[in-house]
Amino acid sequence: MPTRPAIDLKSELPFAQAGGSKPLPVLAHARIEATSKTYGWDGLYVEVGENQGWQVRDLVPVGHYIAINRLATDFHFEALQGDRWVRQIMPPGSLWIQPAGQAFSFNVTERAQWCGAIVQPSKLKALLGSDSAVEPVIGLLDETLGPAMLGLCAEVLRGGSSGRRFAEGMLTVIGTQLMRLFGEAQLAPKGGLTGRQRRIVTDHVDAHLDQTIQVSDLARLVGLSDAHFARAFKQTVGMAPHRFVVERRLERGKRMLADTEDSIALIASACGFADQAHFSRAFSQTFGLSPSALRKSFG
Repeated sequence: MPTRPAIDLKSELPFAQAGGSKPLPVLAHARIEATSKTYGWDGLYVEVGENQGWQVRDLVPVGHYIAINRLATDFHFEALQGDRWVRQIMPPGSLWIQPAGQAFSFNVTERAQWCGAIVQPSKLKALLGSDSAVEPVIGLLDETLGPAMLGLCAEVLRGGSSGRRFAEGMLTVIGTQLMRLFGEAQLAPKGGLTGRQRRIVTDHVDAHLDQTIQVSDLARLVGLSDAHFARAFKQTVGMAPHRFVVERRLERGKRMLADTEDSIALIASACGFADQAHFSRAFSQTFGLSPSALRKSFG
């Protein structure tokens, strides 16, 4: 078995700030056991390492990122979802998958022991003929991707002795399984949002209509700068993000007027309007009659 030289390895996993592409040394504090840097693998980079703590905001992987928990115990941390920090649990052998260019924010205080792989979408497309609509997932236990990641980990630790064909075979396995899990990607209009990005934004808006929704929050969800997101959103949806939020609020208010007996003031609050007057004014401008007049029309 090849013996790895005793050198001080540094993490070269390519993470960048949302809206950028320049790799940042965000895991400079990690202890790296081995990497695939010198193996000549096309479209695939793998590291094996561990670190104590990782506090990051609005990072994006430059390529699809897949990591496996190598600890014999559950791994706990917090991930920012919308405006809330949510506790996450990764059982032993489970996976974190983060799509290329999609932002994430983590608070990690425990020791992490991992094998992480950056997979280039262009290579997967060359191998499989299409793109996968990869979505973020934490704590995934998968009978195909799990062993594939452990196989890559073992190969890197033993010095890459199986050669480039091994790496290409593993990429084919990984790409095929990503396609099975997430389906085929839908192409975005030039300069617009993909179907997945639009769905992420719409789902977030609908889940937070009673709260303040900032363009920056929506942009972060899909890993874009505020200006880029605003342009892409308007091109795809046909209106600015702010107007889209207002219209979703008004549509919810309209449904609540028809389906509930809640007061107009309560409906206004539930739909994220400052007060009843604000809701009534926006409602009348959009639908041509006041909320009270619409409710009376229902008999």
